Amino acid sequence: MVKKYSVVFFLLFVCTLGAVSAASDIRAVLPFLGETQYAKLEAGEIVNGESVNGEPITPYFVDGSEAFARAQIAQGLEDGFSIAAVSYIPYGPKLLAMNDAERQLAIFNKIRAISTQEGLIYISWRAGNKPKVLIEKSAYMETEKDLNKLLPDPVATTFPLSAQSYVFQRDSSFGGNRYLHTYSNSDKEIFVSIQNISAMKVFGLFTAVPKGNLSINMGTYLLDEGVLLTALTTIEGRDPEVSVLGYKVDLPSAFKRRITALQNWFVAQLATIEME
Repeated sequence: MVKKYSVVFFLLFVCTLGAVSAASDIRAVLPFLGETQYAKLEAGEIVNGESVNGEPITPYFVDGSEAFARAQIAQGLEDGFSIAAVSYIPYGPKLLAMNDAERQLAIFNKIRAISTQEGLIYISWRAGNKPKVLIEKSAYMETEKDLNKLLPDPVATTFPLSAQSYVFQRDSSFGGNRYLHTYSNSDKEIFVSIQNISAMKVFGLFTAVPKGNLSINMGTYLLDEGVLLTALTTIEGRDPEVSVLGYKVDLPSAFKRRITALQNWFVAQLATIEME
């Protein structure tokens, strides 16, 4: 009986050490967040902020990372606004057993599996704050404009420091749009910049975000016990709220909901590594 309890206490001690280590990791790389934000991250929640009211957004990103550099630029934008978000995902057993190079390749391939975003659900304001399909179609394009030549998700066998692809996505809010995905990677960070190369329209008629004015940046950053997932959305030349035929679109709210849906998708993607 003593031996049985000793094993239980040992396992609890190991789990506690893991939680303490994860908390230390987060605080070390994101030193300027508040206690409430740290608690949310440690609980697996998304922490976010926006530059609409002059709030700094760099505290949500690891200093020295590509994401941090982009946040500094976005923070200084005078005509437009930015939204920042970060969450923490502990490694499962398989990811924990990998070295950084193996993790980066595994995570990179999961991020690029964009066809799995089809059917992605988000909480829709227009649907009365109820779940609704956000992304109806998601595929790579062979060229910038040809929608007749859609490609399967690529699978890398070696981890690249850079990559570029054209993507088509049709969603329930802005219809069909074309994007350019540009990756800037390092041994710790995977960073993808997503630029709209077609205008994003409401009701298929009225432009909400002109071509080239949307920048969605998603990134991962490896820590000892888990990975940080960051997002930075910047919209230039637009007020936070646009009105179309008397219908008001709150762009920060709309894109926060998208970020939440994408981060939930990524958590699910990481979980598939553990099941392979």
